[in-house]
Amino acid sequence: MNKMMKCAIYHGIEDVRMEERPIPEITSKDVLVKILRAGICGSDTGSYLHGGEPYGVFKGQEFGHEMVAKIVERGSDVPECFQVGDIVFVDPMRASKMGSFKADMTGAFSEYVRVENAELHVNLYPLNQDIDLDAAALIEPISVGTQGALCMQPKENENVVVLGAGTIGLGATAGLIASGVKNVIVVDRVAWRLEKAKELGAKIINTEHEDLNEKLVEYCGAVKGGANFNPADLSPDLLEQVIAFIKKAQLALDKKVPDVHYYVDAAGATPLLQQCFTSGAPHSEYSIVAVYGKDIPLNGSTFITNEAKVRGSKGYNTETILKVIDLIQQKKAPVKTIITKKFAHKDFPQAIKEACDATQNIKVIIDYEM
Repeated sequence: MNKMMKCAIYHGIEDVRMEERPIPEITSKDVLVKILRAGICGSDTGSYLHGGEPYGVFKGQEFGHEMVAKIVERGSDVPECFQVGDIVFVDPMRASKMGSFKADMTGAFSEYVRVENAELHVNLYPLNQDIDLDAAALIEPISVGTQGALCMQPKENENVVVLGAGTIGLGATAGLIASGVKNVIVVDRVAWRLEKAKELGAKIINTEHEDLNEKLVEYCGAVKGGANFNPADLSPDLLEQVIAFIKKAQLALDKKVPDVHYYVDAAGATPLLQQCFTSGAPHSEYSIVAVYGKDIPLNGSTFITNEAKVRGSKGYNTETILKVIDLIQQKKAPVKTIITKKFAHKDFPQAIKEACDATQNIKVIIDYEM
């Protein structure tokens, strides 16, 4: 084996270069994998556009963390369940002894990666030999979205709304539909992205020209009950005061509340989240998967009146990864619709530029066999 490999090396804002670096050497507990496909993540494009340090990518380093690979070398103490030639998903959070610190610098944009202390369903997950490699490149981001959606444990007949039709939002959509949730609604403002959600089996709302509340009521029905009353039952003086208050507070007593049980926020759009939160049904739950760069102001009284629950979701666990692998291997959802463009490894500098254009792309992947 050639002792050198080609790598995409991060050198700073809009500065990524293809270079040669030594192929990693393994110990008795490690495996060496050859990358077959890699995905360009939002943290990769964020590093490229704004600087890598906040994303855990530092100058002069290999980077990339979404990958499917083939084992080409194994140490003598590696479990027998791993053999040379196996196709595997690599969990970047556990590929290195340094854990999450090195996750975004695992090296998915290099030809080879060392996986330290190889362990079944910890940092390596065997895949079917005939798995669609392009789809397998999506295991990591779909796991992020699926974790954010399923952490609320929605039942099949409960209504779930996904905010945002990007990679994570579409990953959440695929995970929900594959798990049996029947009514999944995806909200976005870009028609071609919403068409991909539709391909996955979701209902869609385009807030560019559709009223969010009205469409949610159409898809999910309205919550029954509430403070319904007949104005004729009020004294003239009280009715006058109520009408004045309604006008001042810009309230609409006849506005219907959508019967939505869960919201998955993969959009990171504060006004959209605020709208869903303030008009949410009693006991509705919100899972925040999107990365916000600033505080999110939410109506304080809604927490009390609706007994709303808001939680964050980061990454994924073993159970979620296995669910996503099953989703892809059993073809429970057409997840390849998320992929908008492929590039050869040698063209990585151009690929990451393309991936930064969200008006044209959702997920750009690197095909090491091109």
